[in-house]
Amino acid sequence: MTSRRQMLKTAGLATFALPALGGGFSTSKNPSPPAEFKSWDEVRDQFMLDRNSIFFNPGTVGVMPRVVFEKTTEHLQYLATSVAQWAYKDDNKEQFISGYNNLLPIRTKVAQLINATADEIAMTDNVTNGMSYIANGLDLKEGDEVLTSNQEHSGGNSSWKLRAKRNGIVYREIEIGKPIRSADEVYNQVVSAFTPKTKVLMLSHMITGSGAILPMKEICAEARKKGILVILDGAQTIGQIKIDVKDIGCDAYLGCFHKWIGAPCGTGFMYLQKDLSPRVWTTVASGRWEDHRDEGFRFTQRGTGSFSLLKGLEAALDFHFNIGPEKVYNRIKFLGNRLRDGLRSNQQVKIFSPVDEAMCAGITVYKIDGWSGAAMQDEFWNREKMRPRSQGPEYGLRHCTHIFNSEKEIDKAIALVNKLSTENPKS
Repeated sequence: MTSRRQMLKTAGLATFALPALGGGFSTSKNPSPPAEFKSWDEVRDQFMLDRNSIFFNPGTVGVMPRVVFEKTTEHLQYLATSVAQWAYKDDNKEQFISGYNNLLPIRTKVAQLINATADEIAMTDNVTNGMSYIANGLDLKEGDEVLTSNQEHSGGNSSWKLRAKRNGIVYREIEIGKPIRSADEVYNQVVSAFTPKTKVLMLSHMITGSGAILPMKEICAEARKKGILVILDGAQTIGQIKIDVKDIGCDAYLGCFHKWIGAPCGTGFMYLQKDLSPRVWTTVASGRWEDHRDEGFRFTQRGTGSFSLLKGLEAALDFHFNIGPEKVYNRIKFLGNRLRDGLRSNQQVKIFSPVDEAMCAGITVYKIDGWSGAAMQDEFWNREKMRPRSQGPEYGLRHCTHIFNSEKEIDKAIALVNKLSTENPKS
């Protein structure tokens, strides 16, 4: 009988029952590793990362587990050697190219990850694509207002800026804190900005430049009372924290898998709740552009794509479910707490992530007095071969923790921060 450990180490793509996604996650103690592993070090062994360096930046691009790399390259080889076997009879069985296949098995797994249904899920390349589909697909008229924050990623807000320039809608940003001190603070900042002209609220569920998890369930409830559509950028949440779109109550949720899930780049999704889907025009039109029988397929069908990447994505989802989503989220949070606790003991360090730990997970943004982000990034690499990411001169570093990291690596990073804080910054 094949164990889950063996599935992780080998194919990992067979269809199996996905576990139910449970409630919140612990912040107080290190979660035990999955039953099939003796330690989190054994989980780390499932990744191909160079042992001579330490990666702290899945907030930009994550790390593929070995099984993901193998399944992606295996399919690339299959396409290169066996394309003549393609009989062109049924796109849903003959998996040579994507873009015309309804991808129901993968869409079903994505739906289970966020508590949606498969017909509410469209596969995209990334969050930027999905956000553009919605921004371009909604019927908005001149004077209609789209409200967002001053801390959005350009991939999330640029499509709305384009609509403002092209069609005369109003694009308006709310000033929110950095750091945010409490959920009540940001809730009040957002809902007090609603006006009778506000038709769309677009926010990052987790702010990429601070790691702040916004109180979106409460914000969505207030927006719903006023007939405001809520579109959420989930680029940093998928694979890092539990997501339940029905509980949140948003109208749309955009996510990607190349960060915290560890899938190949070029894999993402768009969730549209059933009442909204028919109101969104198709932006990239192919043969099913007006076929509303399966709204998710309508947006998924957008021309020829790579099935090899989707094979890698499916392996990454299976890996995530095999480890156990709650264990993943708990481990990420535990390591993030460990880093922040260590940083708080140094008075030369300013943390830009929220003061309230309930609003934090695996992203921490911080700065050493006198040091720029670029200089800190360089010293991390030159001295210890560690790779967090610069956030510029004002905000220092963004430092992410994931299940392939260890307590020892976190402590090593804290020790370096403490050392740098006693030195003069390097120019």
